[in-house]
Amino acid sequence: MAGAGLGNPAGAVVLFDFGVPHIIPANVRNEIISGGIFCFGSTANNVVSSGTNSFAPGSILITRDASGGQFNGINMFATATSGAASLAVGGIFILVAGGSVMGGFPVMCDGGNFVHNLGSRVVPDAATNWGPAGAKIGRALTDAASGGYAVVHINP
Repeated sequence: MAGAGLGNPAGAVVLFDFGVPHIIPANVRNEIISGGIFCFGSTANNVVSSGTNSFAPGSILITRDASGGQFNGINMFATATSGAASLAVGGIFILVAGGSVMGGFPVMCDGGNFVHNLGSRVVPDAATNWGPAGAKIGRALTDAASGGYAVVHINP
């Protein structure tokens, strides 16, 4: 379960998975990540070669609090430190709005596990590390006021 200010307190709440979940295996990079947290890839250079024989689930390392253009997906379940994770890279989720969210509009994430209408934050802010406008993580299906919940189709 996510803590206050860290996304949906119920964790990752999936409404639809299109019949085939868009979830990939990963490992967590030296921390614990709650379910429902926005994540991004954080690995060393050259962890795979040109063939599939070099790939293992541990090849993908993720870290928490994705913002701006860093978003890769949503962690599905609470993890152990440096443990295995399931990263949803597509699907429809109930997410917390950090500002006004309008159905039909593209949304971005802010580093605090909230979504905002794309372009509602134009200049990156050093205090919050929000990325520039244009870092779409998906599209809202419902409206939400700040602090409320919106149904969002994530498709980075």
